Amino acid sequence: MIQTNVKQLSDHEHQVHVTLPQSEYDRVYAEQTSKLSAQAKLPGFRPGKIPKGVIQKQFGVKIHEDTVSELLQANYVGAIESSGLVPAVQPELTLPSVQPAAEFNFTLNVVTWPKVELSPLADMTLKTTKVSVEDDDIKAVVQRLMTSQVKYEIEDQRTAENGDQVTMDFVGFVGDEAFDGGDGEDHALVLGSGQFIPGFEDQLIGHQAGEHVVVTVTFPDPYQAEHLAGKEARFETDIKSVAKAVTPSDEDALASMLNFEDAAALREDALQRLSLEAEQASYQSSHDAVLEALLEANLMTLPARLVDEEMKSTMQRITQNMKQQGVDMTDDMLTDEAFLSEVRERSERNLKSSILIQTVRKEANIELDEGKVDAELEQLSKQYPADQHDAFVDWMKSQDTEMAGLRDGLLEKECISYVLQTSNVEESAKALSVWQQEQDAQK
Repeated sequence: MIQTNVKQLSDHEHQVHVTLPQSEYDRVYAEQTSKLSAQAKLPGFRPGKIPKGVIQKQFGVKIHEDTVSELLQANYVGAIESSGLVPAVQPELTLPSVQPAAEFNFTLNVVTWPKVELSPLADMTLKTTKVSVEDDDIKAVVQRLMTSQVKYEIEDQRTAENGDQVTMDFVGFVGDEAFDGGDGEDHALVLGSGQFIPGFEDQLIGHQAGEHVVVTVTFPDPYQAEHLAGKEARFETDIKSVAKAVTPSDEDALASMLNFEDAAALREDALQRLSLEAEQASYQSSHDAVLEALLEANLMTLPARLVDEEMKSTMQRITQNMKQQGVDMTDDMLTDEAFLSEVRERSERNLKSSILIQTVRKEANIELDEGKVDAELEQLSKQYPADQHDAFVDWMKSQDTEMAGLRDGLLEKECISYVLQTSNVEESAKALSVWQQEQDAQK
């Protein structure tokens, strides 16, 4: 019934001319006429009894439009399948201004994925980094915990010092008027932390629980609350307790503070966490090396429309990430040439990388083992309490989008692994701390 004629316009662009017999148009037109006849209301006619000729004369344009819409919906997918093409982006539809008398036709402009013949993987040389955990890495974690883990012990009659935690009630005034957001009850403040505006914490030093202190400060200018910027304020403050900072005396004390049995258990936990970071860092190194080598060995040209669509998606992701960070994208930023050039470059790289990974998958006939899907779900569930593991796994399996993303990520790992096994790999070793320092320097 449906006939397609494919004309290649360029390497990645095709014009698909689709033809349907006039009888198909007439059939759908008759169906639309009958449907409208049952619904239409015209003066002088009972509902459902309006002659078809009157319906077609009165609503001919609408019936034609509904018929065309129905024909397109019914034959759009079949036309693409019949053409044998795999669209990379949504095909563009074109209707002739006047349809031929003996048929109904439309045209689809189809952009296809670039065809890539992989250069021999055995000819590629990859430089990767094996990231490992060393004793110094574990010592550094323990040392950070020793200095960061602090608890506060209230001491009666203690005079507040820098580093102590003061619990207080306070009310802020500008002149004789209390201002919104300037009060608090049972607020715990570590002196010297810089949590409050400059000068506030210093004026609490030397005081004890039970004392009433009038703190006088001047708000900075500018200040996030514009109505307070540059103004002098006083805070009527009642100190309720003063607590001394207590840090662990040794690793066993630290372990106890963190609910570990002893220092050995604490170090073992640190080793496991660092080993996971090292494993992820090693994979990231291999991932980047594989993609870099594939991109260098397999040059390709991307269809302009494909790049444009990817740029739109990239821009949406950037805009969303900026909003989550509290930054709104301005029109100047969105039209900045350097910014757009960077987005285009990133979009093209992402597209090429995805195409090459998919090509590797096809050529190597890589399929995903469902056991690895289950193992990944189990690993992800560990971020939740043990009694919620099964519920998380069940929820994930019910989410088509999340599961598709998970499977895509696992398939990519399989492809990366295949390339590593097939290519020449030059591996160097690096301590996790060194790797992290290098990554921080690149940000």
